[in-house]
Amino acid sequence: MEVLNTFWRRNVDAPSRIKEAARQYGPVAVLCLVAISAELALVIGVSISRSFVVGTLAVAAEVLAMLSLWWAVVRTREVKKLTH
Repeated sequence: MEVLNTFWRRNVDAPSRIKEAARQYGPVAVLCLVAISAELALVIGVSISRSFVVGTLAVAAEVLAMLSLWWAVVRTREVKKLTH
């Protein structure tokens, strides 16, 4: 929990080993969010012509995933600065 808290939030005071673990977690979080975004794009492509409700929900989930991806990239850069 300390690693996740250090990675996802700003201004967290953590020991150096936790900061290092958060730095290592960053690329994994980014890759996972890229995979989720790609999967949602496929769902959007398939469902938009078949089911308006499912397509709309997939678009909303995609927006949330892209915002999370953006924040993960921002935090990855900031955590790298903390550990170097």
